[in-house]
Amino acid sequence: MSDQPETPTSETTTPETPTPETTPQEAPVVEPKVVEPKVVAEGEPPAKANAPVEAQAPAEKAAPAKPKVSAAQASLYRALRSSRPMRGQVEKVIKGGFEIRIGKTRGFCPRSQMDLQPITDAESYVGKDLPFRITQVRRGGDDVVVSRRAILQAEQVEEAKAVRGALLDGQIVQGRVISIAAFGAFVDLGAGVQGLIHLSELSHQRVSRVEDATKVGETVSVKILKIEESGKRISLSMRQAVADPWDSVGERFPAGTRHSGTVRRVADFGAFVELADGVEALAPASEFPPSRLAWETQAPVGEAKDWWVLSVDPGRRRISVTLATDEGQVHEKLEVGQEISGKVQRLERFGVFVWLGPGRVALMPSMWTGTARGADLSRNFTGGDSIDVTVVEIADDGKRIRVARKGVSTETPQHEPRTKRRERREPRSQERVEMPPPSPDDGSFGSLLADKLKAALDS
Repeated sequence: MSDQPETPTSETTTPETPTPETTPQEAPVVEPKVVEPKVVAEGEPPAKANAPVEAQAPAEKAAPAKPKVSAAQASLYRALRSSRPMRGQVEKVIKGGFEIRIGKTRGFCPRSQMDLQPITDAESYVGKDLPFRITQVRRGGDDVVVSRRAILQAEQVEEAKAVRGALLDGQIVQGRVISIAAFGAFVDLGAGVQGLIHLSELSHQRVSRVEDATKVGETVSVKILKIEESGKRISLSMRQAVADPWDSVGERFPAGTRHSGTVRRVADFGAFVELADGVEALAPASEFPPSRLAWETQAPVGEAKDWWVLSVDPGRRRISVTLATDEGQVHEKLEVGQEISGKVQRLERFGVFVWLGPGRVALMPSMWTGTARGADLSRNFTGGDSIDVTVVEIADDGKRIRVARKGVSTETPQHEPRTKRRERREPRSQERVEMPPPSPDDGSFGSLLADKLKAALDS
């Protein structure tokens, strides 16, 4: 068997190579096809470079047609983009807010977006035609969310600038109390501009609680004390916005006149009485008529009584009063030797204090009480007991008065002073008794010792 490859059989033919003698049939000339360049619209993605021309020929699918937008819906979109307010009517109160009708579109306004302040009466807004700002458009414009608060806030910002620019230190303006704290009250001066009235600036009278001087919603007159941080912090005063009542107390409450007043508080030393708004007087405990009961029982807190004015000092803002009774007159004039009835106020070691009337307390020394020297005064006198006395001395200022018990002589004291008793004693004898000098032979210890010493030396 031969390793040589078999020659192809007659079934396998090889192409014939043309020889120069043989001329092939000429092929027809085909001209190249000119392809027009495709114009690509702006925004259309370019065709792939390797894609065949036939793949680019078919036309693109047409975009789905947009739904038609009505004129009303178009206005809603324009209002949303431009923040232009649109008017709507409040139809009813629903859960969480209000249903608003803007043309043929249903709108919803949340409760918090209806006003700047918390709403207490939602039904009061029903039926009103108000401006609203479109904040959200839903369901292709068939449903919108609106806000009235946004419009009010924008208006308030512009008004606040104008209000702050018009405020000056020392100016008196009107404001409305919007909130109360333990340290003072906040007042709206307009367009949301707020100021603070401190507790000490609420009134001329003593105020322990803000609620005692003002309340929320009340319109008050205030004085601008200080404007800080370009109007962001404003200090106000109600007290300085009105006239000081102490400027006229000298004419309104002269000494010796009788006025009605209310006890506001009680201390150990007396009671504080309000005679007028911002005018408080002190009724000293020592000026109350003596009684077997404590003086506080005569001045219950909150009760109105009549009071005698004892003294007035406008400069120091002090007025002294005493309870007006039928037992004496504050303007009654006393004279030396006058007999008058009084009451035992208190007992001391040196005498008895006697209440003669409003503003007058006299001292009755123990030597003029009609009791024995050194006697216990509490056995003869009791606080609140009536006693008849005689006026003995009146100081120039009229405040220091000394009296004696009626019938007790004041010419010669019952008990002679100790100095007088010393003067009445017999003087001691002035004669000196001369003592004789001691005799050297009197046998005293000194003489005997001397003799012994002399004998010892002689020896």
